[in-house]
Amino acid sequence: MFIKKGVILFLVWGFLAPLGAQAGEGRWEEPWPKQGKAPSALKGSPASHFSPGQRAALGAVRFFQSYISPVDGDRCPCYPTCAQYSAEAIRKHGLWIGLVMTFDRLIHESDEIHRAPLVKIYNSYRYYDPVENNDFWWNKKKND
Repeated sequence: MFIKKGVILFLVWGFLAPLGAQAGEGRWEEPWPKQGKAPSALKGSPASHFSPGQRAALGAVRFFQSYISPVDGDRCPCYPTCAQYSAEAIRKHGLWIGLVMTFDRLIHESDEIHRAPLVKIYNSYRYYDPVENNDFWWNKKKND
């Protein structure tokens, strides 16, 4: 029960926090931004082009990388790690396709060791499986 409430609170905060951060920037209240922020700086911010769902999912991935993964230990045999792969897929393809690609990677993680090449990363060997190697079906469909 407590975990469900925490997850719901985290998701609601992930959707509403970016909206509250933009409220005082002067976008709708006045025709000019507040001192110190140029209009081009607002448009060029890295997170400005992500949807609220993408920001929430990327926040969950960062939370996992910062707090859960150091305690749980390194379990992903691939490079980039599963969390980094998830973040890259969500950034590149959006929330839903990124999540589908993440779930596919997690389900087929053990199969990749038979197909992917080995690379040496930080004095250990990993199986190289980047997002670019797995989005051929998405790009083909988009270009047709």
